[in-house]
Amino acid sequence: MDWPAAIVSLVGSTIPAAAVGISTFLITRSIERYKAQQGKELLQTQNAFSVGATSHMATVAFDKHIGFCEEYVEEMYKALHALIQDGRTEEPLDRRRFSRIRQKWALWLTHEMENELDRFERKITQIVGGPAQDVDANGAPMSNERSIARNIADLRRVLRIEELTALRNELVIRSSRNPRDVV
Repeated sequence: MDWPAAIVSLVGSTIPAAAVGISTFLITRSIERYKAQQGKELLQTQNAFSVGATSHMATVAFDKHIGFCEEYVEEMYKALHALIQDGRTEEPLDRRRFSRIRQKWALWLTHEMENELDRFERKITQIVGGPAQDVDANGAPMSNERSIARNIADLRRVLRIEELTALRNELVIRSSRNPRDVV
């Protein structure tokens, strides 16, 4: 037997097998590190979301927004109730009632919301008391009932009710998920 040839043959067949084994080990290790990093990032994201959504300031801001909405909507319903009961009047609606509510909750209103509320109040005060009347897409005057429905929809948009409801639903869904189920 030719020992040098046997050694070369043995080493020659071992090196590729060893290279494949080392490559497999390195790839597997790399995949495991990647999965661990993804899991860590997912947990950090979930933790940041949970802390942000359940923080005291977030809770207070949400509660203050809801308090403002409830008080403001109550005042709007008083104005709309007057429209239903008495019909349109010659006297414009007193916007100071809305203004007092906004001043009370001013810290919790955004600049954008303030601007949208200004437009909403101008419109509703003209509709309830004054010469203006809501019109449909064809320019025809709306009934009081349709006008009220449109104004409620407008206020719902201004107060971001749809967005808050969607956020609440997302929080409920996320809080009920098992972190292992999230990919």
